[in-house]
Amino acid sequence: MDLGNLEVFLAIHQHGSINQAAQSLYLAQSTVTHRLQQLEKHVGGPLFIRSKSGVSLSSLGRRFYPVASAMLEQWQMFHKQNQLEETLSIVAGKAFASYELPRLLGAYSRSHPAFTCYVRSTLYEESVHALLTGSADIAFLGHEVYHPQLAQIFLPADRILLAVSPKHPWAAEFPGFQAWGNQPTIAFSNKTAPYRQRVDRFLAEHGVYPRVMMELDSFRAVKQMVMQNLGVTLLPERTFLQERETGSLVAHDIAEGTLTRPTLISYPHHKTNDPRFMQFVDWIIAHYPQPAAT
Repeated sequence: MDLGNLEVFLAIHQHGSINQAAQSLYLAQSTVTHRLQQLEKHVGGPLFIRSKSGVSLSSLGRRFYPVASAMLEQWQMFHKQNQLEETLSIVAGKAFASYELPRLLGAYSRSHPAFTCYVRSTLYEESVHALLTGSADIAFLGHEVYHPQLAQIFLPADRILLAVSPKHPWAAEFPGFQAWGNQPTIAFSNKTAPYRQRVDRFLAEHGVYPRVMMELDSFRAVKQMVMQNLGVTLLPERTFLQERETGSLVAHDIAEGTLTRPTLISYPHHKTNDPRFMQFVDWIIAHYPQPAAT
């Protein structure tokens, strides 16, 4: 049964006039009449009694009215819920939420005006949990995830660079790992975080066990401390591009490109059956920025 015909039937009953119903629906009167005739043919009889003052429900129309009203209401509820479910739920670490994600979502939204999303910044473990419990559709991660229910797609990795103040003795040149000694170091997050473990492992492989003076949970806070020359740090390159351009931070690739932060998106395998979701994934892959030139 055509839901448009049900809408016409209910509008005629509401207004008591085919002409007024046509005006309210922004349809030609002939179209409304044709749709009513289609519906009457479908239900097996006239739904209205016509008079000089307008139209009123026939006995068949009175019996059919609650059926038509319920059907249209159920459809509207379903359509509204379906639209809500189409809102993409995204989780991402603070760095992604602060740097790459705003640009990507802004560009995607401009090219897909109907796109809506809900974004929440989370820690790595929270992101994986959200994917597994269905509270998130996709996660932007800085660490690999291996789970039979989750797919992962790697994006261009981010170099991890030594960042120092332009006033620091190492600004001109990194003197080598042997000179690290008791150099005050500002670390991102605590020792259990995947990024911190990656950095600590790299330094340990070069005989460095830094004197950590601060442990901060945002790259922005780490940068601010380093810019005040309170210590040195290792940061993903994309998180301080602007500071390098303005000269407020100096960077050295002390790992010669071997130390990187993985960048990936992860989502439940069943989402591959959703063409709209996969359109978003394919767009992200195509538009995620390549590593900055050395």
